[in-house]
Amino acid sequence: MTIDDLSRHMGVIQLALTHLLPRLQDLMTNAICNKGAGAVEVGRTAGRLEQVLSEFVDGYLDAKASHAGPDGRVARTLILGVYRHHIREICDWLDELVEAITHPASAIQKRGIAMSANLELTVVLNMTIPQEMAKLHALVKKLLYLTETINETAPRFEQPNTSEPGILGRIGALSFGIGVTDAVFG
Repeated sequence: MTIDDLSRHMGVIQLALTHLLPRLQDLMTNAICNKGAGAVEVGRTAGRLEQVLSEFVDGYLDAKASHAGPDGRVARTLILGVYRHHIREICDWLDELVEAITHPASAIQKRGIAMSANLELTVVLNMTIPQEMAKLHALVKKLLYLTETINETAPRFEQPNTSEPGILGRIGALSFGIGVTDAVFG
């Protein structure tokens, strides 16, 4: 897995996380809390949430299918762990939400809540920072340090002006993506 791959996958994760909150709010407003919502409206709302899940799953499958050389195996393992972490948290929440909707009495009992006439059950999605993020951040710092060291010791040549970012730009973008992801949860 290359720096470009890591940067692209962090972008996918960042974008999916950015899309998640509006889709969850849409689900709550237009389907769960809307007693007048019909099957079509609920289906559309669920479909929009499914798109976000597809962003995570498609990114995961792309990373899993990538061929990492010896240097990229660690990065590939870490990025797959980040994807799995987010997918697992969302799926666990969806399971809990479906259970609360289909069997509310059972969900209330599992939580040890006393039954009352006007009971409101809240199912909270708690997104946490994957443990792999710290290792991924350290890997990016290491790559940045190695790249800077190589650039300092390498002979200076005139570089043609290109519109593509260089390796430092890519690593910087990756660091930025990791920082933004950390900020979403922090």
